[in-house]
Amino acid sequence: MYGNALHYSGVTAHSPSEGTRFHPLMDANGDCFCSGVTSVDFKKAIDPGQKVAYWSMFSIPDNVDTIDLEIPGFEPIEDIPIS
Repeated sequence: MYGNALHYSGVTAHSPSEGTRFHPLMDANGDCFCSGVTSVDFKKAIDPGQKVAYWSMFSIPDNVDTIDLEIPGFEPIEDIPIS
């Protein structure tokens, strides 16, 4: 694995209705299309009560209406609408 892929490959979007798991999109160098270590707001640790915004880009088929977002170490965020 290359670049940010090593650090962010665990973040997935899951479609329970399709039984499919989607990983962040990667560029030709193997870096994910996501915020990461190059992000101005990147933090190695998040203190209690602190908020940080990160993003990842996924390719989700048109027939999927909702996804569950799975981030290692956290409970899944379920039923996120796709528009």
